[in-house]
Amino acid sequence: MLVGDLLFRISERGVSLRCGHAEDQLHYTPKDAVDPDLLEELRAHKQEIIKILREDDEMRRTGIIQSERQVFDLAREFFGLDERKGTA
Repeated sequence: MLVGDLLFRISERGVSLRCGHAEDQLHYTPKDAVDPDLLEELRAHKQEIIKILREDDEMRRTGIIQSERQVFDLAREFFGLDERKGTA
């Protein structure tokens, strides 16, 4: 699975992600919106997600993804998606 797809699915469930600036921990809320399968995927891609959160200018201040727009902006920037075609 691509991290962009995972971030999209997380956003669809209304889950907010955040990470600390010093530790490599990934936090999410609400907890009940993340089932065991999704949690396993988060764990598998944790370092990639943390990297995305830390690299984005808007996220650098808060460490929190709060909207679908931010998820799509991050995915386009990180994966180089062509908006016209919807492909990389």
